[in-house]
Amino acid sequence: MELDGERPRLNLLTIDLEDWYQLTGWVFQRPSSPDPDILERQVSRLLRLLADRDCRATFFCLGKSLANCPHIIRQVAAAGHEIASHGWEHERIFRIGLAAFREDLVKSLDWLQDLTGKRVAGYRAPCFSVAAEQLDGFFDICMEAGLDYDSSVYPFRGRFYGIPAAGRAPYVARHSGEHRLMEFPLATFDWEGRRRPIAGGGSWRVLPRWLIRSMIARCNREGVPAVIYFHPYEFDSRMLSVRQAVGPSLRATMWTLHQNLGRASIYRKLDSMLRDFRFGSIEEYLHERQGVPT
Repeated sequence: MELDGERPRLNLLTIDLEDWYQLTGWVFQRPSSPDPDILERQVSRLLRLLADRDCRATFFCLGKSLANCPHIIRQVAAAGHEIASHGWEHERIFRIGLAAFREDLVKSLDWLQDLTGKRVAGYRAPCFSVAAEQLDGFFDICMEAGLDYDSSVYPFRGRFYGIPAAGRAPYVARHSGEHRLMEFPLATFDWEGRRRPIAGGGSWRVLPRWLIRSMIARCNREGVPAVIYFHPYEFDSRMLSVRQAVGPSLRATMWTLHQNLGRASIYRKLDSMLRDFRFGSIEEYLHERQGVPT
């Protein structure tokens, strides 16, 4: 529902707040503890950029990465940003099932709400890992948990995730009395008969700035807010090193090259988009609009 065109459309900036080195160790099956100093350095650089551009974002916070450094969440909240849940363990929902997801969600929400003293309104699944056949049950659990919104659906066919048949615009996923659960799909665009991602991650690292700008503008012309996402590690001023997390190996070297490819451009690209478009948190969006019709 538009606001009569009085202000530019509010696009949505979201951050998956997690420790890259810890999760990299998990991927390589070499568990490690989060490094608060590295994570704080990354978050601080991102917060300075957002403050310079007077932009607020939604931070989806991962419990296992932040349990021993809750001051980072407090720092983010003190800067005026919205705190939401990214779960606790970072397990993919299509692997662990909905019952385990429910337990993980409740643990995360209880912890964040005790920490911040505020109700947590939103959630994002690790790796956008809700399978299409789980979506109904997933939304039921989110609704039961009292959430106002979810942002886990990536409406394209990715290698490890994605629900290509899903809609691109925000929609009401569940409705009971005055309580509604909104879904905020990640930004995509249709080109040459295929749905393509434009929300962040690898697409922002490799695509030129002009194309990203063009696709965000296209989303807005189509009446769709662009929901984009980043991670703190993408704003690290230093090179990422997988070997630091898991030790030397050919696989670690290749992973390091992959994770650093185009990463240094993210800061400049986001800075440019924050100047060219209006971005804010999902909380701001919900306050500005009474909802999106189903």
